[in-house]
Amino acid sequence: MKKYITGLFVLVLSSYPAFSQNAAPSAAVQKADAEVQAVVRSMDTTVTTTSYDVTEKNKRGTANYGEVTQTVNGEVEDSYAYASYDPSRSSLANDKAMEISYAFGGSYSTNEAKGGKKYGKTGMGTGVNMLFKLTPNLGMGLDYMFLNPDGREYDTQAVNFHQFRAHNIAVAGKYTVNAWDNLRLYVPFGVGMMNARLKTDVGAASTSSDKWGASMYAGIGVQYDFCPVLFVGLEYRYVYSFISDKHLSNFGKDDNLQFHDVFLRVGMRF
Repeated sequence: MKKYITGLFVLVLSSYPAFSQNAAPSAAVQKADAEVQAVVRSMDTTVTTTSYDVTEKNKRGTANYGEVTQTVNGEVEDSYAYASYDPSRSSLANDKAMEISYAFGGSYSTNEAKGGKKYGKTGMGTGVNMLFKLTPNLGMGLDYMFLNPDGREYDTQAVNFHQFRAHNIAVAGKYTVNAWDNLRLYVPFGVGMMNARLKTDVGAASTSSDKWGASMYAGIGVQYDFCPVLFVGLEYRYVYSFISDKHLSNFGKDDNLQFHDVFLRVGMRF
């Protein structure tokens, strides 16, 4: 019933000229229509554009930046810039101020006694290293090594050598060639002091001597960063000590001690 009444009302109104489709709209209607059309045109011509959008990726991370502009009827209404940075694994690693690592591997000495007998054969070597980062490429700190080539036994009635051991502590350095890679090549080096000990057996008689002296080492290593905190590597060191073997055994040739060491190194950054 309501629908029929509404239809009848519209039919009656349309019969009057003021409400007829053919009649000219009033000033108020024209003004309202103009305002509506202006809004429609404004909505139709509001354009949001990205002036530029750049993504750059390198070993230090990924950067994204750009600018967005909004225009209305050809005029700039709003404009803003944006930027974001996602650091790489190596960048996060280089942000750490300190690293501590533990090394375990083998140690060998090239020194030999009079007559050509070696003091030891390949044995065990271990150590710990603590470095503070000065730059992404260079760290400095302290290093400790315990070198223990196995003693050699030639004949129970001849000269034999045992307990060939060395403790070395040094001011240490580490220069990383490619500090912004996850697989890194580096050069370990250090200068410090060593205490070396050697036991010599001659038949039933036995003597044991030790000596302190200056030392230095240098080498080369490669390490891989599993994450910004943990890394593992393989390292070679050549260690030279200003300790003559004549101070360790009566059979010494007066040669300074030398060691070749290979370590598996595992470390953490803080």
